[in-house]
Parts: sequence; structure tokens; C-alpha cells
Amino acid sequence: MNFLLKNKNCIFASSNKIKNMDNHELTKQEIIKAASLAFSKFGYKKTTLDDISAFTKVSKTGIYYYFKNKEEVFQEVIKVEAEKLQKNLQEAINQEATPINRLFAYVYARMQYLEKISNFYSALKNDLFEQLNVINANRKEFDNIEIEALRGILKQGVDRGDFSIEDIDETSYVIFTTLKSLEIPLFGIDSELDKKQFIESIIKLCLYGIIPR
Repeated sequence: MNFLLKNKNCIFASSNKIKNMDNHELTKQEIIKAASLAFSKFGYKKTTLDDISAFTKVSKTGIYYYFKNKEEVFQEVIKVEAEKLQKNLQEAINQEATPINRLFAYVYARMQYLEKISNFYSALKNDLFEQLNVINANRKEFDNIEIEALRGILKQGVDRGDFSIEDIDETSYVIFTTLKSLEIPLFGIDSELDKKQFIESIIKLCLYGIIPR
């Protein structure tokens, strides 16, 4: 009887621990979401922990429980956006059946998503060059996943005769790097019409050079 009671208490203790972990993660995500809103409104330099706190119910002191400083919060915002991009690209690719359509879907979805966040984070555009190393470091894991997905599309296309590519690994990296290098210029375009034309031009440039005519 005492043995059962002891184990029952252990079960309740474990449940409370899981609940606390869930609450901890929920609060952390709430702070990251609030930081995203603050950075989008004020930019990186001008945003303070007080600004982040104003977008959530968590106090400035509470934020320090989860993050050491504003820089650490910013790093988490970058990772969240990178993960969203990865999921967005995977969904777009999975909706298509052929390598050519998958490649079109990949490029278009990537540029469209970046257009969306360039509008949302327009206040950050003056801070991008200074924060570029931080951004790249925190996106590295997701960048590697994206390159591997792109490599899979190209390999399938070569196997089917849809693409004419000598080095799949190199081409995957070149396409990825080209698209990534255009992220900052995209942030600098203010006109919606110019952004759409820019995206269409990039898609044609990246794709028609490897599709046999």
C-alpha cells in the first residue's frame, strides 16, 4: 500500500514537472513572439527589453529569467523565422509532383516568404548589415537542411532527364547562395510592384538556365 502511494506521488510529481516545462516553453514562445513585434516596429538597435515586455504580459525581470539579454532574444527570433521558412518551403515542394515544378515552387515560395517578412520587419533594414553575422550563425542549421532539400530536387530532375547539371552539389549550393544573397536587396525595395517584378526576374534567372529547351 505504501509502495503504491509512493509511486502515485511520483506520478503526480512527474505530471507537475511536465506541466511546469510546458508553461516554461509557452512563456518563452510568448516572449519570442513579443520580441518579433517589437523588432518589426522599432528595429533592432532601438528595441529594448521594456519594449518587448510591452507586447506581452511578461515583465522585464521575467524576460531575464528566460534570456540573458536582447541579443539572445533576437537570436531566437531568427531561429523561429528560419524554421517557419523551412516548413513553408517543404509544404510548397510537397504539393508538386515533378522536379521542374518542385524547383519553381521552391524558388517562388522562398522569395514570397522573404517578401512577406521584409514587409513585416521593414524597421530592421537599417540594422541588417551590422547583424548579418548573427543572422547567418543562427540560420546555419536550417540553411543546411534547405540545401539538402534542393539537392534532392535537382538529383531527381537529373535522373529523369529534366535537368542538365554536371555537379549537383555545387549547383545546389550556387542556387541557394544566390537566393540568400538577394535577401537584403529585397528588404531595401519599398514598392510592392517592384518586389513582385524582382521576384519574377530572379525565378527566371535561376531556373531557365538549367531546364533544357
